[in-house]
Amino acid sequence: MALNILALEPYYGGSHKAFLDNWIAHSRHSWDVLKLPAENWKSRIRYSAFHFASELRKRQAPDLLFCSDLINLAELKSLASPCLDSIPIVLYFHENQFTYPVQPPNQIDKNLAFHNLTSAAVATDVWWNSKFNLSEFLEAATQFVSNYTEYNFPQYLAEIQSKSRVHYPAVDLAPPPLSRMATPTICWAARWEYDKGPQLFFRALEILHRDSVNFKVNVMGEPGSYELKCFARAKAKLGDHINRWGYQPTRQDYLAGLAESDFFVSTAKHEFFGISVCEAVLCGAFPVLPKRLAYPEVMQLEEYPQREQHFYSGDAEALALLLKELIQQQNADTLWQAPQSELIDTFERYQMSQCAANMDAELERLTET
Repeated sequence: MALNILALEPYYGGSHKAFLDNWIAHSRHSWDVLKLPAENWKSRIRYSAFHFASELRKRQAPDLLFCSDLINLAELKSLASPCLDSIPIVLYFHENQFTYPVQPPNQIDKNLAFHNLTSAAVATDVWWNSKFNLSEFLEAATQFVSNYTEYNFPQYLAEIQSKSRVHYPAVDLAPPPLSRMATPTICWAARWEYDKGPQLFFRALEILHRDSVNFKVNVMGEPGSYELKCFARAKAKLGDHINRWGYQPTRQDYLAGLAESDFFVSTAKHEFFGISVCEAVLCGAFPVLPKRLAYPEVMQLEEYPQREQHFYSGDAEALALLLKELIQQQNADTLWQAPQSELIDTFERYQMSQCAANMDAELERLTET
C-alpha cells in the first residue's frame, strides 16, 4: 500500500539530506518534503516548530509524518493541533544532544537535550541511526533526569525505549573501479571541524613523514563553520605527500578519491553511525578506526572478531604505529587477514537499495495500527 508521507527536515544538508533523498529515491511510497537550509542547527531545534506548524495548517494531513531530531516535536504537535492529532509520527535521530560533543567538552546544552527528550516522548515511533546512538541517549538521559526525582521521568524513558527502532541511514553507492596508486595512499574524509579529530590525524602523518615512510594522502570533506589552523599547517608540512586536498567538486571526484585510497582513517571524537566509513569500504579501502563510538557496531565486530585489525586505541603515536605496520603489510601483499570481499559483502546491508524496503514496511505497520 503506497502511503502519502510528509517529511520535515529542519537541516536539509549533509547526512540528513543524503539519507532522506536516497530513501525517497528507493521508496515505494509518495513523499513530500518541507525543509530548511542546513545552517544554524541550534536555532533549528529551538524555533523550526513554529515555521513547520504554520506550513502544516495550510495543507491536507498526510498518512504519516517523518521528521529528524533537529526539531522540537512536542512544540510542533501543540502548535499544529489538530492537524497532527490522528496521524503517526516517526522521529529519526541522526544525533542526540545529550552526548553530542561541544566546546568546551562535557558542557551539554541542557535545553537542547531536553528538547530531544520531549520530542522522543511524543513521537509514535523513535528511530535511531545506530544501537550506539540509542544506548548513548538512554544512558545519558537517565543520568540527566536522576537529578529530578520528584518527577516521573523513568516512565517516559521506558516508553521511549519500547518504541525505539534502529534503522541505519544507509548509502546509495555504485562503487567506481579501483584505481590504486603506486604509493600507499591514506584517506581522511570528514567535516573539517574539531569533533572529527583532524589534529590527531595530522600528527600521525607527521610521525610517518619523520620516519621516512613512503605514503600519499587524500584529505577530503566539507569545510566547517570556522577555519581550523591545523589544516593549513598540515598542508604546508606534508608537501609532496599530498594527492588530493579539500572539498571535491563532484560526488564522482569524492568516490574516485576513495577508490584510489588503500586506507581510510577516522579520528572522530564523535560518530553516531559513520556513512563515510561505509562508502570507503564499499569503494575498496581498508578502514582504520578508533575502537569506540559506533564503529565496532558498523564493522560488525561481534559477528566478525577478526576485524579487530581495523581498530586502534590511543593517541597519534598509536595510530602512526598501526599505519606503519599496515603499509608494510600492503607492500608485502599480506594486508587482508580475511578476504576483502567478505568485508565488502557484509557492508551491502548498508546500501539503501536493501534498507528502503524494510523502512517502508515499518511505515506501513504504523498506519495499520
